[in-house]
Amino acid sequence: MQLTRIGPFTLEEPLDSLTDGHVMRGIHVERKLSMAIKLLPSSVVKQVMGASTFPDDVKTLQKLIHPSIVRYYGGAVEQGRPYLALELIEGESLRDRLDRRGRLPWEMMIDILDEACGALQHAHGEGFVHQRLTPARILLPESGGVKLIGFDCVWADRDEVLGLRSPMNVAHYLAPEEFRGKQSASQPQCDLFSLGVVLFECLTGELPWQANSPAELVEARRTIPAPRVSTKVLDCPVWLDVLIARLLEVKRANRLVSAEETHRAIVDAKQKVASGMGAAQHAWSGKQGTLSIDTDRDEVRRIRRRRTKVRDDSPFYERAWFLGLCLLTVLGGGAWVMRPPSEEALFTKAKPLMESESKADWKRAEEWYLRSLRERFPDTKFALEIQAFDDRYAMHRAETRVRLNERLNRQPESEAERQYGEAWRYEQMGDRLTAWQKYDALANLFSKSASEGDQAYVHLAQRQISRIKANPEGAESQAEFVQKQLDRAESLTNAGDLIQARGVLDSIISLYEGNQELRPLVERAREQIRQLDGAN
Repeated sequence: MQLTRIGPFTLEEPLDSLTDGHVMRGIHVERKLSMAIKLLPSSVVKQVMGASTFPDDVKTLQKLIHPSIVRYYGGAVEQGRPYLALELIEGESLRDRLDRRGRLPWEMMIDILDEACGALQHAHGEGFVHQRLTPARILLPESGGVKLIGFDCVWADRDEVLGLRSPMNVAHYLAPEEFRGKQSASQPQCDLFSLGVVLFECLTGELPWQANSPAELVEARRTIPAPRVSTKVLDCPVWLDVLIARLLEVKRANRLVSAEETHRAIVDAKQKVASGMGAAQHAWSGKQGTLSIDTDRDEVRRIRRRRTKVRDDSPFYERAWFLGLCLLTVLGGGAWVMRPPSEEALFTKAKPLMESESKADWKRAEEWYLRSLRERFPDTKFALEIQAFDDRYAMHRAETRVRLNERLNRQPESEAERQYGEAWRYEQMGDRLTAWQKYDALANLFSKSASEGDQAYVHLAQRQISRIKANPEGAESQAEFVQKQLDRAESLTNAGDLIQARGVLDSIISLYEGNQELRPLVERAREQIRQLDGAN
């Protein structure tokens, strides 16, 4: 039978599609906050991470605070069943996105890699090594960014992931030293190796070593190095190809030393690209840097020879006029390639991201293309389409804030935000008539406001009004609606669902206690709550 309550939480639907463990959406009964509740195996109580007791380990996890790491709010043991309460993330995992698309562009993966490095750098500094990093444990929130989850997995699945008994959905991402059970299995370089496997898979759509069992995987890694990404993805920059190769070194001593060094390598390569000097050119020049090691210099030299080979034995190519023509062609081609993208090119690249339903694509459209387009072409001919997108994106951010306010019991930052949140709560309760009235009042009050934030809530209110008008059924009077909710609470009580009944009654009191016309119905709700408390 599915568990419906643990500790102070009511458990709702499973969230296994967003994570890779027994995680459910939970609501704190008293605080009305939504969290992710991870149910752990009973054996965890005896297999502590490093502290003396399970509660002490939970306190240790609570200290892991970083914008790109899912927060651990707490945990306890309920009737022998341990659980953790974590930050609830709305979005998808990197595993979901990869399965949906097959392969991901390297520009997207660089941003994900950089944020993951920041999270790992913080965790390693606090003494945490993930040791179980997989695409399923890299979350991509709807609001953008990256959230790492699963720092407790090394503790919770210790019996399952042990040596060559590891399941393959985890084994492919484990560093070689983790199979050998060496002390170095808890070093930061293990996470960097896992990050390399994740990058390789996301860019190529396949794993660096093919194997059907942990034993086959260990043998494959011992026999051959990981393939170069550049042999499978033609547009992969040389510097990124080199970086992934360094992360996937089987020998720990050959890998990048830390997440901080990996971050510096990314920044260094981006700066070289921005200045017109590729990482490959940097390697050819003999200058030292994170990515310019001898083996990689040999690799880019081979690439260079393939691309610059000419026929020295042909007099035709030695003629001055021909060489001059070649030089002009190269200079012209270089100028063409290096020229800034045109207004049309920027908008063409941004448009499919703007039209996507993915909020992460919206963020990329803004950061990669639209910001540059606005700066370089302030009077762009695409202004109307961009403004429509800006309004849509602002509405999404505003709506996300209201929902987070509700979940986290957070105060709104503006009066428009407060009024929209109030109307939204009425609509969620089912009182669409009152919601309609409040949306309309908000739209009229702030229609002339110069604040972009206020205008976002005005547009949201107008959208909700249109939806209610399009489907007016159920827009009953307040008294009729509240009476139906009281009847519903009574039916839930008779069915034994006291928690749900209490939630309905609490909502009635919270939303309508200031309405004098509904005062008798509100008092009835209070009386039903007193009866519930007496029954308990």
